[in-house]
Amino acid sequence: MEALERVQRSVQGGDGPRHDRESGVIPADAGLDSVCDDEIETVEAILDGYPARTESIIPALQDVQDEYGYIPRFAMELIASECDSTMAHVYGTTSFYSQFYLEPRGDHTIKVCTGTACHVQGADEVSESFCDELDVDLEEITEDGTFTVSHVRCIGACSLAVAVMVGDEVYGDVEPDGVDDIIEEYRDS
Repeated sequence: MEALERVQRSVQGGDGPRHDRESGVIPADAGLDSVCDDEIETVEAILDGYPARTESIIPALQDVQDEYGYIPRFAMELIASECDSTMAHVYGTTSFYSQFYLEPRGDHTIKVCTGTACHVQGADEVSESFCDELDVDLEEITEDGTFTVSHVRCIGACSLAVAVMVGDEVYGDVEPDGVDDIIEEYRDS
């Protein structure tokens, strides 16, 4: 949360037209010309630990996502420059892997498995129940910034259908009536 609070402060003090002053979060499409020097220095410090070659792109993306919770455009620009690559290559890598997020996320991402077994057992109803309870659509952030609800193709827990992941925790046999209990575990954490 410290990184998010720092980002919120830096955005609130910025002058760029792309800053989302309402939410305090750097917009995903904010380029290098739209963020403050502190944010650039943060990403440059992350990149200092990696050799300047394309093999460094994925670990750099992972570290940036650990810092911000998603991969903002300005970070991809810096990674492309520092890893001797192109923005197209970095964006292509980022968008290829479902582990990377191109938009800001809530503190907790609720991943509802929509693989075949979970789909047959009612994954769509479970997903709708989470969204209704949190008053969001898929991939939206709750108003308090705590949750994002997403679909994932398979989490490898087919015997637990419908399976849901929050962080590293897996919940099995989830039914629409049980989503409240899962949400409450994370609401104030």
